[in-house]
Amino acid sequence: MIGQIIKVIKLLGLSRAVRMKRHHDRGLRYVRGYAACCCWWALLNEGILDKLAMQGRIDWPAFLQTYQGDKKVLEAVVEYLDGIGLLEQQNNTLKLSPDGRVLMAEPRGLLELLWAYEPCLGNLAELLQSKKKYGRDLERRITFVGQGSGRLCEQLPYPVMRRMILEQGSKMVLDLGCGDMALLSGLCRMNAEIRGHGIDNSAEMVQFDRNQLSQNDYGGRLTVQQGDMFHLPQLPRELPPVDCIAACDTFHEYLQDQQRLVELLKQLKQRFTQVRFVIGEFCLQDAAWLKRHKTAALEHHLFHQLSGQQIGSAPQWRRIFREASLEIVAEQVYDVIGHGYFALR
Repeated sequence: MIGQIIKVIKLLGLSRAVRMKRHHDRGLRYVRGYAACCCWWALLNEGILDKLAMQGRIDWPAFLQTYQGDKKVLEAVVEYLDGIGLLEQQNNTLKLSPDGRVLMAEPRGLLELLWAYEPCLGNLAELLQSKKKYGRDLERRITFVGQGSGRLCEQLPYPVMRRMILEQGSKMVLDLGCGDMALLSGLCRMNAEIRGHGIDNSAEMVQFDRNQLSQNDYGGRLTVQQGDMFHLPQLPRELPPVDCIAACDTFHEYLQDQQRLVELLKQLKQRFTQVRFVIGEFCLQDAAWLKRHKTAALEHHLFHQLSGQQIGSAPQWRRIFREASLEIVAEQVYDVIGHGYFALR
């Protein structure tokens, strides 16, 4: 190997060989990131990564023998992920590497959210050429939006919102745009007296939630139904009076018509007279700051722009709440992650 390297240096010259290697490595990280994501998504969606995470390791030849899909494709994907250090295949066993175990923990939400918006990225050329339009020709994968967002929100948004809800003594929480119901599930784990009811406009998301609730509905304290929050359906009669309405990353999808949001908040306040609100929302970050601090907000902004969503600033949200005649009782805005939390009455 050393001899071959010396031959390359003699052929190209030391400075050129070093420069080419450095430039190659810069390009490779982007190529590898794409290839790694695609392979990771494939095994995640097949349930193989969850199997490895739960069991620790599997008998690889035995698994291959019973696998119903294309074994050669699976072997190629596993070989690649083993090569880049996300899986470890040795002595007829397959397991997650330390880096792979990390990706299956908190960063998993990032990969699920990227998969949710992959239809936008996969059709980017057609979107650029106006051959396709978001909403007409393609949609995000809504279940993965719920799952990915739910996992990411466990890092800060949900803990902050749950504390706000508990501090005001709420017992019956209505979650608008509930996604995978992670906010409410966490509340039920924290307080045995709380009930939660989720509303989501997506039939696919609600079916996912009902499947989850069939495994654990916290003794009947957690329920869900499909509905449009702008035309809120009749809630189940057995629910106690709603004393808190929560919404996390729900309202920004309707910022193109701010007055509609103002009227929604007024209607909710009129219908649920004793209610308090706990709202978590994206708050627009300065583009120059993001260029200096390349956080995941860059990808988040891209996803939202490609899918026609807007991001409001903290002053914009305060103005909307004020126009809805709501008082801000408590507020926490974290500019570093571009997120704000508001307790309102």
